[in-house]
Amino acid sequence: MKQALVFLSFITSLNIYSQDLRAYLNKASFNSSNGSFLETYLAFDANTLHLEKKNDFFIGKINISVLITDLSRNIVVVNENYILESPKFKFKESNNLFFFDLNRYKLDSGNYNILIRYFDLKHDKLVQEIDQTLVIDDFNIISLSDIQLISEYTTNKSNSSLINSNYDLTPYVSNFYPKHINELTFYFEEYNIDKIANGKYILNTFIETYETNQPLNDFNKLKRKFYQKDSLINYSNLLSFNIKTLPTGNFNLVCQIKDVNNKILSSKKIFFQRSNSFSNFTTKDISAVSILGSFVEEFTNENQIAQFIDFLYPIYTPEENIFAQNQLEKNNLILMQQFFYNFWKSRDPINPQSAWESYFEKVKSVNRDFKNFKIDGYLTDRGRVYLQYGPPNSRHEVRNASSSYPYEIWHYYKLNNQSDRKFVFVNSDFATDEYRLVYSNVNGEVTNQEWSNRIRQSNIPSFGDDFNNNYINPR
Repeated sequence: MKQALVFLSFITSLNIYSQDLRAYLNKASFNSSNGSFLETYLAFDANTLHLEKKNDFFIGKINISVLITDLSRNIVVVNENYILESPKFKFKESNNLFFFDLNRYKLDSGNYNILIRYFDLKHDKLVQEIDQTLVIDDFNIISLSDIQLISEYTTNKSNSSLINSNYDLTPYVSNFYPKHINELTFYFEEYNIDKIANGKYILNTFIETYETNQPLNDFNKLKRKFYQKDSLINYSNLLSFNIKTLPTGNFNLVCQIKDVNNKILSSKKIFFQRSNSFSNFTTKDISAVSILGSFVEEFTNENQIAQFIDFLYPIYTPEENIFAQNQLEKNNLILMQQFFYNFWKSRDPINPQSAWESYFEKVKSVNRDFKNFKIDGYLTDRGRVYLQYGPPNSRHEVRNASSSYPYEIWHYYKLNNQSDRKFVFVNSDFATDEYRLVYSNVNGEVTNQEWSNRIRQSNIPSFGDDFNNNYINPR
């Protein structure tokens, strides 16, 4: 039996007892003298675990199975099952903490799928799963490890299994930073620095906007470094940004190795969300926008431009979305024109009208192809994904499966800085013919951990190998 490693006291759990065991997975790949490996951090909400008294304390037990498949060879490389025992709790309920389980798996470079199934031993019928794809990079070249978000750390060496390099690290398993957390701490490693000419290089870390990939000037660290043989500290990095002034929004944390000529030799990103009490988008900025001579001067019908603004919701930033909804409520024609023009000018300063017209053609196409009985196509899940990310590289449709509802799998080879991204849409309401998004492995997309159950049309134990094959190898 395995013991849970540590409490995550920095995350506040809901003070509600639940029968659905909640878990969150984070992972990162590193290199060592024994080869590359994957670290997984599986966090459990103590308030959703059924605890029983043992001596003077309360504990719970979780059954966990891990299946890792090498996608290129289509073989299982990890298949294990074990029981995780929670830490000891003084009380049976209202334990507002997360605890987690850490594992390391030796994996060669390549593409993998990791499937984790887990259940509370007191409710073995409530089996839940986490299904994700991952990439292990080739660490035999100049490269960076994955970026590991950190909640706490010490520099004192210990026998803890959480130790990386000379740091004792506690992972931050979420990618959401609420207002009360003002420090973003992270860890990563550099590999094969000795292959850099002259041994001189630049380590650049910064925060950029997720939607536009624009670096933020106030969140940038630049450090000139040089190769030092047998120096462990030189190649492990524990850094942090104070994000107290970072506005609400979606962002990427970026780490780069550059040569002295500013050429990028290796780069890694990790997505995170910030919630704060302010944003960078203000009415004052919009009121200063001039629309004289622009194409939006022709939009003099308030209902028409309100509709055009609503069409934009799949590609808004969070700040733009808040502002747009305020303007739609106020119904101020001038401000709506200024907002609409500023929106497209920020996307295409040279020809904002052409950018709008190109997008409008996509909206008309989506409204035609994805409209259902109740709503226009741009408001459907498929329409939103198409407008936000563009057409998929492949779209696999299953209309008449014997054991599942009709479903679609959309596959994108590359999506921003992500590879092998997928969306699963299911039509469980034949009356409306509405395909709802039930799962995606794209950063920032909400997913239901019981998403596979939504595909099942009956209570059979499995929806068949056809779906699994279609998902792993979409056509």
